[in-house]
Amino acid sequence: MNRIIVSVITVFLLLTPLFQGCGGGVSIQDELGMVPGLCFLHVHISCNMDIKLIPEEVNEFIPLWLCDSLNVRGDFGVSLLGVNLTDFTPQLLFLSRELGTDEMLQLGRTAFNCGSRENRQGYDLIDERGSMIGSIAGRDGWTCLITGSGSDRSARRWLELEKEESLASDSDLISISESDADLTILISHNSIAFVSVIPTGMLSRAQIGILNRVKDLIGAINPKALRVTLNISNEEPPLILLELQLVRNGSNVTSFSVSFSDTEFTSTDLVQLIRDGGFLF
Repeated sequence: MNRIIVSVITVFLLLTPLFQGCGGGVSIQDELGMVPGLCFLHVHISCNMDIKLIPEEVNEFIPLWLCDSLNVRGDFGVSLLGVNLTDFTPQLLFLSRELGTDEMLQLGRTAFNCGSRENRQGYDLIDERGSMIGSIAGRDGWTCLITGSGSDRSARRWLELEKEESLASDSDLISISESDADLTILISHNSIAFVSVIPTGMLSRAQIGILNRVKDLIGAINPKALRVTLNISNEEPPLILLELQLVRNGSNVTSFSVSFSDTEFTSTDLVQLIRDGGFLF
């Protein structure tokens, strides 16, 4: 009997990692409980995502080297907290359950080639001029790295964040949030509503025209929450699947999906074709 019990325990221990996967059993809903409700958008990146497939142009706004380093450890999230209107640099929140604050500190110091100092809630990242470029804090098994000026204040607010102040309190967003896709983009009603009040003084005539069309579309369909997912399969032939789910007034849901595959090209080739628009000709 003892041998049977030992065998059952051994099999359970061997199979557990297979069922857990790289996400560690943490849902996107749990992740949204750590994201301020007033952020502009949240992106969940699975450890299955090949960061190298993300266009290099994105590196101007999001440090892809940091995404790659986090991706090696497992699933993680990135939130757009705000934009500095003087130089249009974004303030980002990187969220992980795979790294502790000390590991995140080492990663930040190495990648940003900067110094650091300890504070009451964690650490600040300091550049060679003595300016703050990021802050690191941890709570409830989560570690965050917030970039940009004022990141220490944002980190303190994050440590005090209650569930009702987070994206987890948005029932419309929660209803479509769960996904096993490689890349999941979530936009709440707060962000959608913000589009309607964006000032146009610094926009070109063409940009104002685009913004007005977006406002008209928002007024017509009355969106409450949006989820965009991307899956890139490395099977033969490789397949790219893009899906969209939109919660409208009255909890109605609109779904749309499009896929692209070719027996000649790799997944990298397919992404490049889509980026360049070559598949249209």
